Amino acid sequence: MITPYHGVMEPFRLRSNVIFFHDWRYVHHGDTGWVTGDGSWLGLWSPKPVPPLRWKGGNIPRGIRLRTIQPEVLGSIVVPDRPWEAIIFAPSLIEEDGVLRLWYESIPPEDLSSGAAGHRNLLCYAESRDGVTWEKPSLGIRDFNGSRENNIVFGGDMRYGYHGSSVFVDPSCPPGEKFKLVYLGFMGDDDYAKIREGRSNEVDPNTERGKNHATVFGATSPDGFHWKSLPVPLVWQSSDTQNVAYYDEFLGKYVIYLRTWVLRRRAIGRTESESFSSFQLPETIVWPGPDVGPSDLWYSNGKTTYPGAPDYHFMFAKRWKVAEDVFYTHLATSPDGIMWGFPPENQVLSPGRECWNAGGFDVGPGMVELPGNGVGVPIIGWSLPHKHTRAKPLGNVGIARWERDRIVGLRADEVGEFRTSYVIFDGDVAKLNFRTDPVGEIRMGILYKGKYLEGRTLEDCDPVSGDSHDRTVTWNGEGGIPREPKDPVAFKIKMDHAEIFSVRFGN
Repeated sequence: MITPYHGVMEPFRLRSNVIFFHDWRYVHHGDTGWVTGDGSWLGLWSPKPVPPLRWKGGNIPRGIRLRTIQPEVLGSIVVPDRPWEAIIFAPSLIEEDGVLRLWYESIPPEDLSSGAAGHRNLLCYAESRDGVTWEKPSLGIRDFNGSRENNIVFGGDMRYGYHGSSVFVDPSCPPGEKFKLVYLGFMGDDDYAKIREGRSNEVDPNTERGKNHATVFGATSPDGFHWKSLPVPLVWQSSDTQNVAYYDEFLGKYVIYLRTWVLRRRAIGRTESESFSSFQLPETIVWPGPDVGPSDLWYSNGKTTYPGAPDYHFMFAKRWKVAEDVFYTHLATSPDGIMWGFPPENQVLSPGRECWNAGGFDVGPGMVELPGNGVGVPIIGWSLPHKHTRAKPLGNVGIARWERDRIVGLRADEVGEFRTSYVIFDGDVAKLNFRTDPVGEIRMGILYKGKYLEGRTLEDCDPVSGDSHDRTVTWNGEGGIPREPKDPVAFKIKMDHAEIFSVRFGN
């Protein structure tokens, strides 16, 4: 999986017309050189004795750091309160036409004592318009104990079982397959041998072993309610956690994130395919290396993207601390879903002090815009340690909420400055999402071909201070960016006791 940014040089086209400071991708690293006393550069090689030289850097970032913002935890908003809901988990959240649509998985009570717990789960549905009040509509789709008065849409009586699912919207396919689903299924020896026959797919060793051959299956639906399962596994991989998939419009491929095992340790893997029918075994992209503790494992991924900005990828990696038997959630960011890094202070969720979240959280896919100028992801709070004996009811759905755009910030504790990469975007107005200390301010200059545009220097900039999600940057009272639409420009930014979260462009 080679990154699509391999070998790509400035200028960069902003696919989503915004610069987020989730990582260093658009912060220019600066230039370096060694010059003589009069400022001359002798070149990299010299056949003559070298005189005393002094270092001369240009556009070196200084005085800035990345800082992960901690979310507000809202919960519990959906609880296991129906006869078919002993334990609920694995939420997927989608916003559609002003409605927040939530799919979640349920283990029915009778499975807790039958030895089938986790193998034939149910996919249930709830919805809300404000993110606070949720309804579990009676859909009349699936039977449970002789009645269809329930919110169950999938699972239960399926031949290969159902576990660890997530739902996504596919923008690339016919309407009849708009919604897609990935989940773990289980096959006995006979079914496994029949389906496996004549296929060249690589198989995970954990799938090959034992009598329960676990593989990742798929399903499609026109509306998220009526599902048709695909007959053959998507990935011949055992992944008993919430599996997450989406269609990447930039790559033109389907991508699945799931569980892998490396040297017996749980890790996070990724696989991609041009069709929603067959995937290769995943490559491990996050594993428990020396930067975590000796009893720590990466358990699930919570992969999502920022609403309206699919080139800004998030992973909410769940760290199972075996020594405490609880979960901690860490934020990782990526420009492409392939290369990942953890920003500073990346632990965003920890075991809580309330009954419903004392064991920690799971994060499901689907970051959405929320009422009140916020964004959030669905979470499941656990009241018990992970391997504690489980009984109903267990699992509560909540939301981890941030202010709009404010998930990672670029902070200057005192004076800091940097230059962005040269970028191309639509529009001629720049709007800052920022916050300053009472004594702080921010200034921005605009560079074209290495020189400031006339009237757009740092000194011309009207300083901004305070706290705003969309302050238009102005220079001597004027807010435009004078350039041709396809001309790349860079921004020189000087900060003093301030934090920037995003720069959005428009008209």
